[in-house]
Amino acid sequence: MNEEIDQGHLRTPPGRLFRKYLYAIVALAFAALAINTGFDVWFSYREQKQLLAAAQREQAASAAIQIGQFVGQIENQIRWLSRLPPELSTNEDERLNAIRLLRLSPAIAELTELDAKGREQVRVSRRVADRVGSNVDHSSSAAFRGANESRAYYGPVYFFDDTEPFMTIAVRGAGSTPNVVVAEVNLRFIWDLVAGIRVGNTGKAYVVDRLGVLIAHPDLWPALRRSDLSSHPDVRAALDGVGPPSGGLIKEDFSGQRVLSTYATVPSLGWLVFAELPLSEAYAPIYASIGRSAFLLIVLLAFATLVSLWLSRRMTVPIQMLSQGAQRIGSGDLGLRLAIKTGDELEALGDQFNRMAAHLHESYATLERKVIERTSELEKARDHALAEHDAAERARSVAVAANETKSRFLAVVSHELRTPLNGVMGVLQLLDDGRLGEIQRRHLATAAASGETLIALVDAILEYARLEASTEALETRDFRLDQLIETAVDLMGPQAFGKGLSFDLACDATVNSSVHGDPVRLNRILLNLIGNAIKFTPSGGIALSATAERHDDHALLRVIVRDTGIGIAPDMHERIFEDFVQADDSIARRFGGTGLGLAIARRLTRLMRGELTVESAPGAGSVFTLLVPLGLAASGIALGALPPPSRQFRVLLVDDDPVNCEVGEAILIRLGHRAAIARNGAAAVALARKQPFDVVLMDLHMPDMDGVEAATRIRQLPLQPMPRIIVVTADVSRDTRERLTAAGIGKVVSKPILMNALREALENEPERGAADPRPETGALIDRHFLADQKDLLGTSQIAKLHRLLDETGEKLIADIAAAAAAGDHKQLARSAHQLGSAASALGLVRLFDRCRDVEQAAPSMSSGECQDAARELAALREASMNALDDLLAPAKHSSLSKDEVGSH
Repeated sequence: MNEEIDQGHLRTPPGRLFRKYLYAIVALAFAALAINTGFDVWFSYREQKQLLAAAQREQAASAAIQIGQFVGQIENQIRWLSRLPPELSTNEDERLNAIRLLRLSPAIAELTELDAKGREQVRVSRRVADRVGSNVDHSSSAAFRGANESRAYYGPVYFFDDTEPFMTIAVRGAGSTPNVVVAEVNLRFIWDLVAGIRVGNTGKAYVVDRLGVLIAHPDLWPALRRSDLSSHPDVRAALDGVGPPSGGLIKEDFSGQRVLSTYATVPSLGWLVFAELPLSEAYAPIYASIGRSAFLLIVLLAFATLVSLWLSRRMTVPIQMLSQGAQRIGSGDLGLRLAIKTGDELEALGDQFNRMAAHLHESYATLERKVIERTSELEKARDHALAEHDAAERARSVAVAANETKSRFLAVVSHELRTPLNGVMGVLQLLDDGRLGEIQRRHLATAAASGETLIALVDAILEYARLEASTEALETRDFRLDQLIETAVDLMGPQAFGKGLSFDLACDATVNSSVHGDPVRLNRILLNLIGNAIKFTPSGGIALSATAERHDDHALLRVIVRDTGIGIAPDMHERIFEDFVQADDSIARRFGGTGLGLAIARRLTRLMRGELTVESAPGAGSVFTLLVPLGLAASGIALGALPPPSRQFRVLLVDDDPVNCEVGEAILIRLGHRAAIARNGAAAVALARKQPFDVVLMDLHMPDMDGVEAATRIRQLPLQPMPRIIVVTADVSRDTRERLTAAGIGKVVSKPILMNALREALENEPERGAADPRPETGALIDRHFLADQKDLLGTSQIAKLHRLLDETGEKLIADIAAAAAAGDHKQLARSAHQLGSAASALGLVRLFDRCRDVEQAAPSMSSGECQDAARELAALREASMNALDDLLAPAKHSSLSKDEVGSH
């Protein structure tokens, strides 16, 4: 029975085709609407602005016309006074005519009639007494000369008694010997006219004379001060005859408010009438128009989006149905039929699709019958073969997985746990110059012994198979027994105090001596016993006592570790020393751990021909007794400077980690050699080509060009003499050793670099392996490690390493993010390795642990897991750097030092 799918049953989420159509239509509609609205707003803005400016110009021109008419009327009245030639009228007639004119024109304050030679004939005034026939000479006055030159003279505006504006107007009469009439005109009318002009609601107008001086303003004070505006650009341009811009001019008025300004000229006087309107009022209609246009744009865009959604779904739903139908038919659902009802080519395509599915269904039914008939005979044989093959494959997979797990574990322990300790062990060795104080020497001994113990722990893990066969070799030397015990107590004391436990140490005077044995493995046994006591003691305390019984050729060390912990049942006293065994299944759930510590401790004890036993009962605590025979040292242990080298070497140090470069260079200088740095293989080859070197210290794992390839290229150079190549690596696995041997490299120094091991390698002495101190876990930063580093290196060197870690860490995080986004698993693992190596130099233990996990899991990560890991590393780096900033802050330095001293 055919199954139909119509549009109503289709509920697939929108795909890329739907989004493409939707985005394209919405973008097209938005562009059209935005362009149309933009042009409309722009032209509307320009038109509105020009209309506003035109209205203001009309107001200014109207005021200019009124001022011109006022002055023209006064001029006509004065001309009326001088209408008769002077020879036909007497002075008394002129005086009477002047009095009549004063009565007719209140704006005229004074009239003076001068003859053709400039002598005063009649003066009529509202302020002083009239004067007739005084013949006072005014021939040199500006009014007399101006009237004779141009028949009419308009003098500058002046203020009488600093209260009212006046202007002098002079007119020449008619006749052969014309007289000149001079009038003093009160311009109070102009003030009233300007005060009455309304430009919008809050605008104003003012008048400037032809010299640029303000003569009329709604606010009288600027006019009374005779404000000079000739330096203003718009006034200067108007006085020069430049017309106002069509859209007006935007400037600041006397109060500092931005206004839209325009002006008009009084032609007969050359005065300027300015009209100003604040921009907030002038552009209010424009802003309202823009707001309406924007609102309309949003409404239309929302409508266009809805239409786009409808159109896109109309086009993409049938295509999605075809895609879904093809997928289901491809998966074997040949009874599927599509019901596309669009009435166009898509519906025809759906019909063709249904016919194709019907033909396939028929063909498949025929083929299926034939296949069933022909394959039934092979089923039994196939099932049998598959069963055997599956069993073989399972066995093979188990073996391959076990081998790969073992190889990966050994490689990680060998390489990754060694790399972070390179900086730590290096700087500890650099400080051992024989000039330290007693407290500093004690701290240094604690850190160095802990580092060596952790290095040996890594070696013990690598050689776990040899432990099973009891073939691990001891590395014996002279050491101070009391210092070793105190170092172990100092290292584990803070853990006990952190749990609220007491920790008592009782050492007999016999332990204050020098002995001969393996201090690293002995220290490891003590740390295992003390750590085990702290872990399984919820309350109470721990006590450690030590004695050394001296015999003829040796001393028998007896160490007793007591605790008030949970205790051990008698039937488990021997089993707890077996591998991966704990006293109770609930122990692992409550306290954690693998059950390997006591097993390793007993194996190491027996390797040193000693014995480790326990006495305990549930709820009564435990007593562990360690008996180890030790040789007697020929003399006390002396700390001092390193012996000078046989000769000074020119050494090329090649390492991609900046912290390792810093530490390695410092160790080489301390050993008395000259060092050059190369940050990658290519740079090392280039330096070796340019400069002669005696030794090349080559890091093994570097990006782009690893140590083996770089060493091979250096050996191909025509160098005389050819430098010795010593590989410095944290990877001491068997595969790595075989690869180095195949490349002809036999000299290897393990990371972290121990000063004596490097000195012996440079002096052609036998190499000594090294291992790594374990990083502390739990907090973001190993505070004790960082505190030791600060005491050993000093504040300036720590600050330098801090800056270097910040710069390299930021770049490595960017590389990790890029590799995760691109799905480059190899680059992701490489960058995570470099970041973890750099982080461990300053004790960023959680960042180091996570980088190691990401590096191991990178090849099998999915794209989403890679990006999640990149984000997690970025956040963890930021948190770690913030915590490091707080710990390195000057305000916290003293408290950190006190805590550190207290812990010792």
